[in-house]
Amino acid sequence: MKFGSHRAGRGRRILVGSVAALGALGLTACSSGLQGASSGSSSAAGSGSGGSIKIGYISPRTGVYAGFTDGDPFLLSEIRRQLAKGIEVGGKTYQVEILDRDSGSDPQKAGQLADDLINKDKVDVILATSTPETVNPVVAKCEAEAVPCITTIAPWQAVYFGGGFGGSKPMKWTNHFFFGLEGFAGVDPNAWNQIQTNKKVGVLWPNDADGQAFRNAKTGYAPIAGKRGYTIVDPGAYENGTKDFTAIINKFKQEHVEILAGVPVPPDFVTFWTQAAQQGFRPKAVTVGKALFFPATVPSIPNNLGQGLSFAAWWGPTFPYKSSLTGDTAQQFIDKFQASPEGQGLTWNQATPLNYALFEVAKKALEGSGNPNDKAAVHGAVSKLTVDTLAGKLDWANGPVPGIATIPTVIAQWELKDGKWDWVVVANESFPDIPAVRKLEPLS
Repeated sequence: MKFGSHRAGRGRRILVGSVAALGALGLTACSSGLQGASSGSSSAAGSGSGGSIKIGYISPRTGVYAGFTDGDPFLLSEIRRQLAKGIEVGGKTYQVEILDRDSGSDPQKAGQLADDLINKDKVDVILATSTPETVNPVVAKCEAEAVPCITTIAPWQAVYFGGGFGGSKPMKWTNHFFFGLEGFAGVDPNAWNQIQTNKKVGVLWPNDADGQAFRNAKTGYAPIAGKRGYTIVDPGAYENGTKDFTAIINKFKQEHVEILAGVPVPPDFVTFWTQAAQQGFRPKAVTVGKALFFPATVPSIPNNLGQGLSFAAWWGPTFPYKSSLTGDTAQQFIDKFQASPEGQGLTWNQATPLNYALFEVAKKALEGSGNPNDKAAVHGAVSKLTVDTLAGKLDWANGPVPGIATIPTVIAQWELKDGKWDWVVVANESFPDIPAVRKLEPLS
């Protein structure tokens, strides 16, 4: 199974398997400001007199979370092409304008962009993606301004509980889809159980929105993994950008930790794992989210120390999903991406289909709203949706809490063969439709 996103031209290119080239697609170019605010927008000529629809899209195209959005130029070009004839609602065809914005991986900027899209650009719906640092401030602004908001790629607990929702404070305008802590803590043990360990798990929880969600004593990682018989060793929160992890490494060594988990940003994990090797900390298994989702992290660790690291995977070429817009399978979507002008120098990225699915959901909701310029009607249509997308089946009627739809995960392990980085599924109990290639191989 092939995975990842890494641009060639700086250092060696990472080759992740081979994909058949289908030829250039000749897609409409997507403009998106890499320095921050705004830039991309496009209008589609409609054939009726329905008026227009404005869709805002906020993602971290630059900054520490840019690995989630390497595929954005491709998906935006694809979506603009697919919506070029507009969206039909109630017998009328509406022109579609997509205004894409770069959060720069900055929470304050994400919130300001949402404010501008709502109050200056007058969008009908906002889409946002990739980590709570982008999603949560957008959600907060949409909730305050009563604007429909559809989001993805952030653990749902970090969005829901991290945003202060629950009980007497429901999400009134937001619908989110992704897996949650159960997709990490409830699935990681499926791989750990395949090898002999003392069941002590050291965790790397940064002092950010993700880390706070994972550390929560009631709804976080420890109570879920604890039910599977594992003991969590939490050395305390560390700041993103930490340069010296010696104290944490010593804590793990003193506690005889044999498994490592966490959600560090890529640079921090590279620093930690390099120092761990230098200081003699070598656990038997590593299942780390965020940093290991993308192959740019793995080869950047010295001495091929990325070999055997594992993570929760939610999408790949053998996943049984199809686009509701084109009918493309996962593999066909990958082929299109790698053959496209925007995909040159890149390999596919498992975040891209979820970002694409935001637009699938938005289109279905707008069509079902009866009036795409009626914000309450659009939000109400999302809340009732059960829809098959490129990201999988999304069902808001049966989510863990109102406003949340979840997707399954499996555990995949990185391996280096013949100079090529690839990953294979090693634990699939949570999603048997995806075949496991082999068992987890211990690191030591």
